Amino acid sequence: MIKIYGTDHLMSKEAIEGIIKDENPDVIAVELCETRFELMVRPLLDNYLDEKPKEDQSLIGKISNIIKKKADEENLQYGSDQINTCLYAKANGIQLEFVDLDIMKTKELMEKIPPEETKGFMQELVKFQSQTLKEQTKNIDVNQILKEMKVKFPIAFEFLINMRNLVIINNLLKLERNYPNKKILCFLGKGHEKIVEDALK
Repeated sequence: MIKIYGTDHLMSKEAIEGIIKDENPDVIAVELCETRFELMVRPLLDNYLDEKPKEDQSLIGKISNIIKKKADEENLQYGSDQINTCLYAKANGIQLEFVDLDIMKTKELMEKIPPEETKGFMQELVKFQSQTLKEQTKNIDVNQILKEMKVKFPIAFEFLINMRNLVIINNLLKLERNYPNKKILCFLGKGHEKIVEDALK
């Protein structure tokens, strides 16, 4: 049995832990890959602070850096849902699985999008910085945002949404086969939630 829980990547540690305790899963799956786990979570598990990584100048890196900076300014932790889910799973001996496309592959794909889409992304980021993250995630219409993204950035949409959805669905089906009769709780961003749920049904 697979249960999907959609998040905005800003959920508090307490909220995440409350959901996991209520659901009591045998397996937890997260919208991460092994590479991102090693970057985001491993240092916290091993209780050390690595030297500050070089700033990522890829398109994905620029988007991520702007969101993280904004989150820090608002005293929020971007990716808190993924980070705290992993930490809870590791601390409580719950099987942890990663279902997303590897971030290095996503970066490679995003470097291939047309120049006009890259320019459009950078313009959207300028607008993005005019509102707080809480304002932007409150009462958000995910379906409308996805429709607009598909029209404005069709190639990026294919790479960031459609391709990753296929990978996530495939990985979840593998987990269902690997853990028969087990309850699998999967945390995904709301942009992936409905399509993945519908596909699994």
